[in-house]
Amino acid sequence: MRTVIIGAGQAGRRCAEALRELDAAAGILLLGEEAHPPYDRPPLSKAVLLGTDPGNGLFVRAAEFYAERRIDLRLGTRVAAIHPAARAVETAAGERIGWDHLVLATGARARRLRIPGAEDPRVLTLRTLEDAEGLKARLAARPRLAVVGGGLIGLEVAASARQLGCAVSVLEAADRLMARCVPPAIGARYAALHRGHGVDLHLSCALRAIEPTPDGGLLLIGDGARIAADLVVAGIGGVPETALAEAAGIAVQDGILTDAQGRTSIPGIFAAGEVARFPHPFWGGRAMRLEAWQVAQTQPAAVARAILGMDAPPDEVPWHWTDQFGWNLQVLGDPDPSLTLVQRAEGEHRLTAIALDAAGRARGAVLINNGRDATPCRRLIAGGKVLDAAALADAGTPLRSFL
Repeated sequence: MRTVIIGAGQAGRRCAEALRELDAAAGILLLGEEAHPPYDRPPLSKAVLLGTDPGNGLFVRAAEFYAERRIDLRLGTRVAAIHPAARAVETAAGERIGWDHLVLATGARARRLRIPGAEDPRVLTLRTLEDAEGLKARLAARPRLAVVGGGLIGLEVAASARQLGCAVSVLEAADRLMARCVPPAIGARYAALHRGHGVDLHLSCALRAIEPTPDGGLLLIGDGARIAADLVVAGIGGVPETALAEAAGIAVQDGILTDAQGRTSIPGIFAAGEVARFPHPFWGGRAMRLEAWQVAQTQPAAVARAILGMDAPPDEVPWHWTDQFGWNLQVLGDPDPSLTLVQRAEGEHRLTAIALDAAGRARGAVLINNGRDATPCRRLIAGGKVLDAAALADAGTPLRSFL
């Protein structure tokens, strides 16, 4: 039985690995459009830009790993069409490749700005290794950098550029940083962190246009702001790569629609990673498409099990992280701003904050430089135990005592 996986990013790699771990005889073909072996994207905005990673954290597996595991890895191969009835894919070079199971791990592309002036070649995005290497080369000249988007990627780029000596401005349409993933109190801490390192923050500032200036620079025109820059990076999220699926008649809605184990609307075809929109048990089965490292690591393993007729692995509490100016931030579960946030402060630079619902159950947690609390927080969130907020706020009481 041959499984063909389209997309040699993290999700595609992990699906291939899981298939091999579960079935020594499976035929596995991994097709990648990029010239590089599979790599993780989180280092692109940090270690790659800063020049602190020689590739060890980027390329998770050595090149020989795939041959040793009998995973047929073909790079520089673009799939042009899927033919479900014939159970075949067609490459841009005209080759037809048959499959028994097909996995779409096509990921997402960087969302581009749609405003006047956004087509200027000095307006960049960051998604691929080539993007990161190109941006790194430009940052070496220490340009005035404007980052559009105060989410995780935008702030990581801003922090890296500032550490490289660039003048950095951040424009965020919301009234706070990281509004989609952390409560306001945490966003305020990170605003203070960035300002303390010289980043010029413009909140509640929707960008309206980008104009060239007579001196060869750029002028960003936003709500109540006019910001001069030499270079712009848009960090405003991703757009799922669903064109192949749509053309093949697979159900799509801001991602490829799947069940909990990645099965699409066409039997034998699966979707894995951030391109998939699947019912997430943590949110009561609500269909979600998550752009997070954890999803690209764990959900493809569920897809591999489904291909082999196995049940899904145990659910995990959602988790993602970011590193900015030496601060590590971990977000677990869903620390929605509408919940009660109990903060366990351990000094100016260390914090565990737990979000409780109306019944006093933990639904999410945010850790700043406090990774040791990740495991007990996961257990509190997964356990659903009613907690006493006043007792929980005492940082001197170990979290394990609440389990």
